[in-house]
Amino acid sequence: MSTSKIERVDDIPLIFHWLMKMRVAELIDRIWPAHGNWKGLSYGQLAVLFITYVVHSLNHRLSGMEAWLVSHRRLLEQLTGWSLERTEVTDDRLGLLLSELGGDAERIAAYQAEQGQQLIRAYELPMKVARYDTTSFNVYHAPEGAEPGGLLAFGHSKDKRPDLLQFKQGLGTLDPAGVPIFTETLPGNGADDPLYLGAWRTLGQTLGHKDFLLVADCKAAAIETRATIAQEGGRYLFPVPLTGKTPEALADWIRQPPVEPRDLVLDAEAGAAGEGKRIGRGFEVEKTLTVELGQQTYQWKERWLAIRSDNHAKRQKKQLIKRVETAEKEVKKLYPKADEGAQELAARANKVIEKHEVSDFLSVSIGERIEYRKRYLKRGRPGPTSPYERQAIHEYQCRSQRQEEALDAQCDLLGWRIYVTNTPAERMSLEQSLKYYRDEWTVERGFHRFKQGCLPVLPLFIRLPERIKGLMVLLFIALQVLTLMEFVVRRELAENQEKVAGLVPGNPKMATARPTAEKLLSQFKELHLLIEYKGSEITGRLVERLSPLQEKILTLLKVPHELYNLSFSKPMVNLCTEFSAVA
Repeated sequence: MSTSKIERVDDIPLIFHWLMKMRVAELIDRIWPAHGNWKGLSYGQLAVLFITYVVHSLNHRLSGMEAWLVSHRRLLEQLTGWSLERTEVTDDRLGLLLSELGGDAERIAAYQAEQGQQLIRAYELPMKVARYDTTSFNVYHAPEGAEPGGLLAFGHSKDKRPDLLQFKQGLGTLDPAGVPIFTETLPGNGADDPLYLGAWRTLGQTLGHKDFLLVADCKAAAIETRATIAQEGGRYLFPVPLTGKTPEALADWIRQPPVEPRDLVLDAEAGAAGEGKRIGRGFEVEKTLTVELGQQTYQWKERWLAIRSDNHAKRQKKQLIKRVETAEKEVKKLYPKADEGAQELAARANKVIEKHEVSDFLSVSIGERIEYRKRYLKRGRPGPTSPYERQAIHEYQCRSQRQEEALDAQCDLLGWRIYVTNTPAERMSLEQSLKYYRDEWTVERGFHRFKQGCLPVLPLFIRLPERIKGLMVLLFIALQVLTLMEFVVRRELAENQEKVAGLVPGNPKMATARPTAEKLLSQFKELHLLIEYKGSEITGRLVERLSPLQEKILTLLKVPHELYNLSFSKPMVNLCTEFSAVA
């Protein structure tokens, strides 16, 4: 008697191979050695299986991994060489793993530093530009469960949900692929401003030098942060927040530029799509700044870059005109209430204009029409000689008038921003500065994958802070897998000056030189392992042959094609366990 079963293969071998190539299990086991009571798979082995499960199933729920292991057991045993049982991946056991990984901040930092250095050497990652940013994750946990001073807290929500508890996640990446080399899980009610200096120092320790450019948003532009980075030998590029006197100073610069602005044009390095295209205008001014750092006075030179982005200016103008038009429509619909005079109606109209923040560009006028009517003083049907009095009826109409000169003057200021850097002009031109900041999406893309992409953090069913931190460590490693795949493939395509086609369903001829990891992995769907039970033997083989596109992807990733040679034959131990269902 012989029986058989089918297991889905898909991209599981590729994901597992990539994790082992990154030496994830080895590093975790060295930094988090298992205690004496821990039996079976080591922390590193279990972590690798869990990350493979997350990337393959697009799901991080601990309770789902047991069923996933059962449905891929023979495949996983063939890939790993480990003896796998359902009891190895229960949600309780995974919870203990997360608690161990997230319970010691020093070990997390040590792992990230060693892993980052190893990836930089192994993949020859560029180390010229690094980025750091934070985001928040709102959870539906009951507020009563939040401990004072704990990880989950109410704070400024970037998802506009101030009614929910949240925690924050910082992420440090390397250009051009946005490969993450540093992350930290932070309390939800903390400020972002103090984080950037510590992140810069951590990135410098991982890179092994400080001569790299840190690009971040305006929260990093505190004068103390800039001074400290410059004093310690670092370089930065930050936009100045449009608060305080900065908007007024910028407006004065734009109206009377200290130097003649010039067109900013993308050079050939920016890519064929933008080659020779004007992206804005700008000029720069050099300043000498002085600040007190501790007990010392530090002085350094800084370049202030005033840059206008054409696209940003168009978007801002469109938004401004839309706000003006909306305010005009709402003002036009206003009618006086009972016993309401012209002043009260004008006050209501001004509130509408202030609500849309266009009070500088719209003025309100109240039109008045007086109609006189007879009001008879006696009851009954009036006659020709009935006494009456003339009563004035006031009708008000609200009108708005555009202040065209003020609106045009404001449009001239749109799209401008001030950036500060201590990098000399010979090392970073005005155009290059703008291009670096335009690439801020590389770090944001990691957050997108955590929020709406293939590595969703939410919904989050874990409550213990150390387990949340442990989960984010593993999702951070999963993000490294995806970004490294993209980096390797895109570099190979660029070196060979070619593109890869067939990644878009329904459009097989569409070719790209910048494929995403999600598209690459999706090409390995519908691969199956046929497992047959004959007598006392178990045999397995891949049903389908790899397509030319799949082989091309493996070549671009520098992965041996033999990875999908999954044929095996071995003695059968216990047939009943092969078809056991998850309770």
